Amino acid sequence: MSQKKDTSQLWMVPYADLMSCMVILFLALYGFSYNMKGSEYEKALAQMQKELGMKHAEEKLKELDAAKKVEEDLKDQIKEGSLGVEVTTSRIKLTFASPVLFDSGSAELKPSARAVLDPVAESLLKMENQVVVEGHTDSAKMLGKKFSSNRELSLMRAFSVIDYLTGKGVPPGRLTAFGYGEFRPAADNATDENRARNRRIEMIIVRQTPAGEKS
Repeated sequence: MSQKKDTSQLWMVPYADLMSCMVILFLALYGFSYNMKGSEYEKALAQMQKELGMKHAEEKLKELDAAKKVEEDLKDQIKEGSLGVEVTTSRIKLTFASPVLFDSGSAELKPSARAVLDPVAESLLKMENQVVVEGHTDSAKMLGKKFSSNRELSLMRAFSVIDYLTGKGVPPGRLTAFGYGEFRPAADNATDENRARNRRIEMIIVRQTPAGEKS
């Protein structure tokens, strides 16, 4: 009498193959991201999403192209450390060392600041994203200065940047200013080097998140 073969578990063979392929794909993507800068990896991923027909991939590519142009136009400032660019899934952050834009204790943009802000404004005009401009200082007290506190100085510096961008055509409704003074330091204020890091302007370009998706 012949025995009947049990075929109830045959589904596990293609399932195991599928899981193996997925593991290989994720390992490949991990290696891809490890060997690329964040902005380059984001762009490669967005390009892949576009080719797969995913919605909103085109908007992501425009954002990343604008960020890349800023990097290219300001590569000298980035190289010397006076400007930083950080790209994540939720934002594009530009960090300007305060001496690049302002003299000590002043909220008036230096004439040389135009060379830094002009390519940023040009890129923002190609986007529709909301932009947050944050002013930050070190913890040194404002004794005998024009401003009553570091927070006031940081806010007025943020407003100066916004005024310049609106003068270049960026819609005011897309721009928001905050002044945090010494209360959100990038490093402790124990050394001159760290205090210099804390004196900065951060411009955060909020990445567009489609309704129903999480950033």
